[in-house]
Amino acid sequence: MTTKNYHELIKDRIYIGGADDVNDLLENEKIDVVFDLRAEAPIEDVVYNLIHSPIVDDAADQEESIKKSIDHVIKAYNEGKNIYFHCQGGSNRTGTVAIGTLLALEKASTIAEAEEIAKAARPKINVKPEMKEALKRIYPNG
Repeated sequence: MTTKNYHELIKDRIYIGGADDVNDLLENEKIDVVFDLRAEAPIEDVVYNLIHSPIVDDAADQEESIKKSIDHVIKAYNEGKNIYFHCQGGSNRTGTVAIGTLLALEKASTIAEAEEIAKAARPKINVKPEMKEALKRIYPNG
């Protein structure tokens, strides 16, 4: 029995984690598309449907890239696809997109509530202040 290092954000549909968890995830779950949120990620040949949706870690003014990543996830979700998104460790950028995804899908009404849900799904989530500020600009009513 292997330990799953990835987590379900939305049951049977959206999974979140780190870059090292992709192979385990693909062995255990039915995933249609994987979003890699790492700006620093090498472009790799892979046998799964990978979409590079980069967000720069430790940088300000990331609203555009964060919003684009959230929009990609929502579009795939609305198309009925099962999704996995990850950054390197599955903490900051993954947490940011998880919060935005929950808000966009109306599974939470505030950033704080969405962060609680995301952390309940993946306790490792730790969104840095600059990412939270970007979320506040994307979701001013959150």
